Amino acid sequence: MGKKLIWKRQSRSLDPDEVVPRSHEPWAETALRGGSASLVLRAGTLLLLLLTTLLLGTTRVFAHQRGDGNDDPARGGSAPFTSTFQEAPCPFTLGAGIVAGQQVHCGYVTVPQNRDTNDGKTIRLAVAIFKAPQYLHRVDPAPVLTLEGGPGGASLILRGEAITAHNYNTVVFNHDLVLFDQRGTGYSTPSLSCPELVALEGESLVGTRQIDELAAHRCHDRLVAQGTDLDGFNTLQNAADVADLIRALGYQQMTLYGVSYGTRLALTVMHLYPEVVRAAVLDSVFPPTANLYSRNELASNGQRAFSTLFQGCEKDTRCRTNYPNLQAVFYQLVDQLNTHPISFQTIDFRTKQPHTIASFAGDDLVDWLFQSLYVTPLIPALPQTIYQIKNHDYSRLAMIYGLIGFKGNTLSRGLFYSTECGEDWPFLTPQDMANPAKNVAPHITRVVDETVQREYDVCQYWKVPSVPVVQKQSVVSAIPTLVVAGEYDPITPPVDAQEAAKSLSHSYSYLFPGQGHGELHSSECSNQIISAFEDDPGKQPDSACIAHMSGPAFQ
Repeated sequence: MGKKLIWKRQSRSLDPDEVVPRSHEPWAETALRGGSASLVLRAGTLLLLLLTTLLLGTTRVFAHQRGDGNDDPARGGSAPFTSTFQEAPCPFTLGAGIVAGQQVHCGYVTVPQNRDTNDGKTIRLAVAIFKAPQYLHRVDPAPVLTLEGGPGGASLILRGEAITAHNYNTVVFNHDLVLFDQRGTGYSTPSLSCPELVALEGESLVGTRQIDELAAHRCHDRLVAQGTDLDGFNTLQNAADVADLIRALGYQQMTLYGVSYGTRLALTVMHLYPEVVRAAVLDSVFPPTANLYSRNELASNGQRAFSTLFQGCEKDTRCRTNYPNLQAVFYQLVDQLNTHPISFQTIDFRTKQPHTIASFAGDDLVDWLFQSLYVTPLIPALPQTIYQIKNHDYSRLAMIYGLIGFKGNTLSRGLFYSTECGEDWPFLTPQDMANPAKNVAPHITRVVDETVQREYDVCQYWKVPSVPVVQKQSVVSAIPTLVVAGEYDPITPPVDAQEAAKSLSHSYSYLFPGQGHGELHSSECSNQIISAFEDDPGKQPDSACIAHMSGPAFQ
């Protein structure tokens, strides 16, 4: 988890954890009607960043030798392999004002495809190093490596393309920012993308399970026929990639910033390869101990987030007055739309392509609200949007759907399934699948049941091996760690952050009021705390700004 959970088909992507690219402002302004247009213009800048080494000369190769040297069964005992970094042109579109070879250097790190088989096959990990202003011409002793959510988020597209000369200092902070596409994602090769599933985006949840499953089967069969070893795409191999990458770039250590699923990856690196970790930021925590597809966990997380929104509106005088009985209105809408689905026009903000959402039912509304709660700038508009839908005005719904409803090539579904099917599903019991969560609205339970069944069916076909049981245990570490969570986060609730922090003896934990999934770039306060920690991980960052934060400024 981020991971970002998408109840519709692929759970957790944008972390989340995933950022949204440059918005189509003219259409957004029309959709938001006059004064409300400022929402998307303000949100656009944050979404560009939410939604996610000094290398001079033309070509330079770094190499290191990795031995096994560790008897942890999760770490494995593979033979030595020489990982290298080769500079290359940046494969993604650079943001305005960014010059390759100056602010950013790109290239590839070569690693084994499956360290357990040692069959000689390799993977190329796409890497981009954004230089901090003060380290443009010298080595940064404490660079930050971003571990994207999903699993399957494409970091170079999600974050790299959103960095411009205008927002550079806001994004890069005080240390070099190293982005890489994890194995199977983005510009790394081989790719585990599933165009078969991308083609189904925009279709209703209702009655499409079999279509989704057949598309996932076609993706699986194509990848296998191409010679891809799906058994090698999991968090354990991914963690070894991180260690190889850090050394291949010529470093001893880096600060890890993980968001959503990236926090599970960061914790795994901290456990198996602590020697390469200077410090870690765990943003919206998805610990290895969590099992997303327990009906109890998934449904309870959704109910908690929905109740936080409904109660937050009830406590706010303006929201309560303008949108009374919000909870009842929402669930009534779900029932109405399941009986009489609606249709509307939207625009995919990434591709700028128009789409007709031909059948948007009540279950889709539940999924839409869940996804919307990920994105902090969208939360203040949700009560108003629910009432607009009630009044048959779908303009704001369409705008938000265009922001969050299309993942395209930013999420590798193949990596998602290879990771989840080997790390969560083998550790779920029949009781996890059968027992409904208590005190959860039936509207949520119905969508959760559909999601759980989809993922279960696909994983029965995907057939990747289970990770060792040690991978599902809490990570014990004294590495300096910052743990941050958002009050409204629907997929990685604050309790998961609290649980992970219990075994991290040198950790600082903070909860940000009014924020969703992914705290970095959600507010100036969260940015200040994260940046201060990255500068000096041995010192507790000043958190006084949290006391001045309140809930969402509902429209």
